[in-house]
Amino acid sequence: MNNEKGIYGSDGVNGSNGVNVSDGVNGSNGVNGSDGVNWSNGVNWSDGVNGSNGVNRSYGVNWSDGVNGSNGVNRSNGVNGSYGVYNCLFIINQRGVADMVFNKQTTQERASLIIQEYREKLNSWTPKYNNAFKLYDANGKEWKNVDASQIQEVDNKTAWEGMPKDAIDYLKSLPEWDANIFKEITGIDTNEVNLSGSEVSVTVNGKTYTAVIK
Repeated sequence: MNNEKGIYGSDGVNGSNGVNVSDGVNGSNGVNGSDGVNWSNGVNWSDGVNGSNGVNRSYGVNWSDGVNGSNGVNRSNGVNGSYGVYNCLFIINQRGVADMVFNKQTTQERASLIIQEYREKLNSWTPKYNNAFKLYDANGKEWKNVDASQIQEVDNKTAWEGMPKDAIDYLKSLPEWDANIFKEITGIDTNEVNLSGSEVSVTVNGKTYTAVIK
Protein backbone atom coordinates (compact mmCIF):
# COMPACT_ATOMS: atom_id res chain seq x y z
CA MET A 1 0.00 0.00 0.00
CA ASN A 2 1.11 3.57 -0.65
CA ASN A 3 -0.53 4.98 2.46
CA GLU A 4 -3.22 4.48 5.07
CA LYS A 5 -6.17 4.97 2.68
CA GLY A 6 -6.02 1.72 0.71
CA ILE A 7 -3.89 3.00 -2.19
CA TYR A 8 -1.63 0.64 -4.13
CA GLY A 9 0.77 1.18 -7.04
CA SER A 10 -0.71 4.58 -7.92
CA ASP A 11 0.62 8.12 -8.38
CA GLY A 12 -0.94 11.58 -8.19
CA VAL A 13 -3.74 10.53 -5.85
CA ASN A 14 -5.59 13.21 -3.85
CA GLY A 15 -8.47 12.85 -1.37
CA SER A 16 -9.29 9.40 -2.72
CA ASN A 17 -9.69 5.91 -1.22
CA GLY A 18 -9.45 2.33 -2.50
CA VAL A 19 -7.21 3.11 -5.49
CA ASN A 20 -5.32 0.34 -7.32
CA VAL A 21 -2.74 0.83 -10.11
CA SER A 22 -4.27 4.16 -11.16
CA ASP A 23 -2.77 7.64 -11.68
CA GLY A 24 -4.15 11.16 -11.46
CA VAL A 25 -7.08 10.36 -9.20
CA ASN A 26 -8.91 13.13 -7.26
CA GLY A 27 -11.80 12.95 -4.78
CA SER A 28 -12.75 9.45 -5.91
CA ASN A 29 -13.31 6.02 -4.30
CA GLY A 30 -12.99 2.44 -5.54
CA VAL A 31 -10.82 3.09 -8.61
CA ASN A 32 -8.94 0.29 -10.41
CA GLY A 33 -6.50 0.45 -13.36
CA SER A 34 -7.71 3.90 -14.42
CA ASP A 35 -6.08 7.30 -15.05
CA GLY A 36 -7.35 10.86 -14.85
CA VAL A 37 -10.33 10.19 -12.60
CA ASN A 38 -12.08 13.10 -10.79
CA TRP A 39 -14.95 12.91 -8.25
CA SER A 40 -16.04 9.48 -9.45
CA ASN A 41 -16.68 6.11 -7.76
CA GLY A 42 -16.56 2.44 -8.81
CA VAL A 43 -14.35 3.10 -11.86
CA ASN A 44 -12.54 0.17 -13.55
CA TRP A 45 -9.95 0.26 -16.39
CA SER A 46 -11.16 3.65 -17.65
CA ASP A 47 -9.45 6.99 -18.30
CA GLY A 48 -10.60 10.61 -18.30
CA VAL A 49 -13.58 10.12 -16.03
CA ASN A 50 -15.26 13.10 -14.30
CA GLY A 51 -18.21 13.19 -11.90
CA SER A 52 -19.30 9.72 -12.96
CA ASN A 53 -19.98 6.39 -11.21
CA GLY A 54 -19.92 2.76 -12.30
CA VAL A 55 -17.64 3.23 -15.32
CA ASN A 56 -15.92 0.20 -16.90
CA ARG A 57 -13.38 0.06 -19.78
CA SER A 58 -14.47 3.45 -21.11
CA TYR A 59 -12.78 6.77 -21.90
CA GLY A 60 -13.82 10.41 -21.77
CA VAL A 61 -16.85 10.01 -19.52
CA ASN A 62 -18.45 13.11 -17.93
CA TRP A 63 -21.33 13.26 -15.43
CA SER A 64 -22.59 9.84 -16.47
CA ASP A 65 -23.29 6.60 -14.56
CA GLY A 66 -23.31 2.93 -15.58
CA VAL A 67 -21.04 3.26 -18.62
CA ASN A 68 -19.38 0.13 -20.06
CA GLY A 69 -17.03 -0.19 -23.05
CA SER A 70 -17.94 3.27 -24.36
CA ASN A 71 -16.07 6.49 -25.17
CA GLY A 72 -17.00 10.17 -25.22
CA VAL A 73 -20.10 9.89 -23.03
CA ASN A 74 -21.65 13.02 -21.47
CA ARG A 75 -24.60 13.37 -19.07
CA SER A 76 -25.95 9.90 -19.84
CA ASN A 77 -26.77 6.71 -17.90
CA GLY A 78 -26.62 3.00 -18.72
CA VAL A 79 -24.49 3.19 -21.87
CA ASN A 80 -22.84 0.12 -23.42
CA GLY A 81 -20.56 -0.19 -26.47
CA SER A 82 -21.29 3.33 -27.74
CA TYR A 83 -19.33 6.46 -28.73
CA GLY A 84 -20.14 10.16 -28.78
CA VAL A 85 -23.21 9.96 -26.56
CA TYR A 86 -25.12 12.86 -24.97
CA ASN A 87 -28.26 12.92 -22.79
CA CYS A 88 -29.15 9.25 -23.29
CA LEU A 89 -30.48 6.47 -21.07
CA PHE A 90 -29.86 2.72 -21.50
CA ILE A 91 -28.51 2.53 -25.02
CA ILE A 92 -26.25 0.00 -26.75
CA ASN A 93 -24.10 0.04 -29.89
CA GLN A 94 -24.76 3.65 -30.88
CA ARG A 95 -22.49 6.24 -32.53
CA GLY A 96 -22.83 10.01 -32.29
CA VAL A 97 -26.30 10.12 -30.74
CA ALA A 98 -28.25 12.34 -28.37
CA ASP A 99 -31.60 12.17 -26.56
CA MET A 100 -32.18 8.44 -26.90
CA VAL A 101 -33.92 6.13 -24.40
CA PHE A 102 -33.54 2.36 -24.87
CA ASN A 103 -32.21 2.98 -28.41
CA LYS A 104 -35.34 4.96 -29.30
CA GLN A 105 -35.02 8.56 -30.42
CA THR A 106 -36.93 11.10 -28.36
CA THR A 107 -36.78 14.84 -27.68
CA GLN A 108 -34.15 16.52 -25.54
CA GLU A 109 -36.86 17.61 -23.11
CA ARG A 110 -38.30 14.10 -22.69
CA ALA A 111 -34.92 12.40 -22.40
CA SER A 112 -33.81 14.91 -19.76
CA LEU A 113 -37.06 14.47 -17.82
CA ILE A 114 -36.76 10.66 -17.86
CA ILE A 115 -33.10 10.77 -16.77
CA GLN A 116 -33.94 13.15 -13.93
CA GLU A 117 -36.80 10.97 -12.68
CA TYR A 118 -34.66 7.83 -13.02
CA ARG A 119 -31.86 9.34 -10.95
CA GLU A 120 -34.34 10.34 -8.26
CA LYS A 121 -35.64 6.77 -8.13
CA LEU A 122 -32.06 5.49 -7.69
CA ASN A 123 -31.78 7.55 -4.49
CA SER A 124 -27.98 7.97 -4.85
CA TRP A 125 -27.39 4.29 -5.70
CA THR A 126 -24.91 3.70 -8.53
CA PRO A 127 -23.47 0.58 -10.21
CA LYS A 128 -19.89 -0.35 -9.34
CA TYR A 129 -17.71 -2.20 -11.83
CA ASN A 130 -15.19 -3.45 -9.30
CA ASN A 131 -15.22 -5.03 -5.85
CA ALA A 132 -13.66 -2.06 -4.00
CA PHE A 133 -16.74 -1.21 -1.96
CA LYS A 134 -17.36 -4.85 -1.01
CA LEU A 135 -13.80 -4.96 0.32
CA TYR A 136 -14.52 -1.70 2.10
CA ASP A 137 -17.64 -3.17 3.77
CA ALA A 138 -15.76 -6.36 4.67
CA ASN A 139 -13.03 -4.36 6.39
CA GLY A 140 -15.15 -2.45 8.85
CA LYS A 141 -15.90 0.38 6.40
CA GLU A 142 -12.34 1.64 6.84
CA TRP A 143 -10.42 2.34 3.64
CA LYS A 144 -7.15 2.16 5.56
CA ASN A 145 -7.86 -1.56 6.16
CA VAL A 146 -8.45 -2.34 2.47
CA ASP A 147 -5.67 -4.04 0.49
CA ALA A 148 -6.19 -2.10 -2.75
CA SER A 149 -4.17 -4.69 -4.72
CA GLN A 150 -7.21 -6.99 -4.31
CA ILE A 151 -9.55 -4.62 -6.19
CA GLN A 152 -10.79 -6.41 -9.30
CA GLU A 153 -13.29 -5.99 -12.12
CA VAL A 154 -16.75 -7.57 -11.76
CA ASP A 155 -19.30 -8.58 -14.40
CA ASN A 156 -22.35 -6.53 -15.39
CA LYS A 157 -24.82 -8.38 -13.19
CA THR A 158 -22.62 -7.99 -10.12
CA ALA A 159 -22.02 -4.31 -10.91
CA TRP A 160 -25.76 -3.62 -11.08
CA GLU A 161 -26.93 -5.86 -8.22
CA GLY A 162 -28.91 -3.98 -5.62
CA MET A 163 -30.44 -1.57 -8.12
CA PRO A 164 -33.53 -0.12 -6.40
CA LYS A 165 -36.79 -1.78 -7.42
CA ASP A 166 -38.47 1.64 -7.71
CA ALA A 167 -35.99 2.58 -10.44
CA ILE A 168 -36.54 -0.67 -12.34
CA ASP A 169 -40.32 -0.35 -12.07
CA TYR A 170 -40.11 3.23 -13.35
CA LEU A 171 -38.07 2.15 -16.37
CA LYS A 172 -40.53 -0.68 -17.10
CA SER A 173 -43.40 1.84 -17.09
CA LEU A 174 -41.86 3.84 -19.95
CA PRO A 175 -43.19 3.34 -23.50
CA GLU A 176 -39.53 3.21 -24.60
CA TRP A 177 -38.80 0.25 -22.26
CA ASP A 178 -36.86 -2.66 -23.77
CA ALA A 179 -36.19 -5.65 -21.50
CA ASN A 180 -33.50 -7.10 -23.79
CA ILE A 181 -31.45 -3.89 -23.84
CA PHE A 182 -31.81 -3.56 -20.08
CA LYS A 183 -30.59 -7.13 -19.58
CA GLU A 184 -27.61 -6.68 -21.92
CA ILE A 185 -26.47 -3.59 -20.00
CA THR A 186 -27.23 -4.67 -16.44
CA GLY A 187 -27.36 -8.47 -16.56
CA ILE A 188 -30.76 -8.24 -14.86
CA ASP A 189 -33.52 -10.37 -16.41
CA THR A 190 -36.79 -8.63 -15.55
CA ASN A 191 -38.74 -11.54 -17.03
CA GLU A 192 -37.49 -13.95 -14.36
CA VAL A 193 -40.11 -14.91 -11.80
CA ASN A 194 -38.99 -13.58 -8.42
CA LEU A 195 -40.72 -15.36 -5.56
CA SER A 196 -38.75 -13.55 -2.85
CA GLY A 197 -41.16 -12.28 -0.19
CA SER A 198 -44.01 -14.48 -1.41
CA GLU A 199 -46.07 -16.42 1.12
CA VAL A 200 -46.55 -20.15 0.55
CA SER A 201 -48.50 -22.84 2.38
CA VAL A 202 -47.43 -26.45 2.83
CA THR A 203 -49.52 -29.24 4.33
CA VAL A 204 -47.65 -31.98 6.20
CA ASN A 205 -49.49 -34.84 7.94
CA GLY A 206 -52.75 -32.95 7.75
CA LYS A 207 -51.32 -29.77 9.28
CA THR A 208 -50.81 -26.62 7.17
CA TYR A 209 -47.71 -24.47 7.60
CA THR A 210 -47.20 -20.99 6.15
CA ALA A 211 -43.82 -19.52 5.29
CA VAL A 212 -42.34 -16.56 3.44
CA ILE A 213 -39.75 -17.24 0.73
CA LYS A 214 -36.52 -15.35 1.31
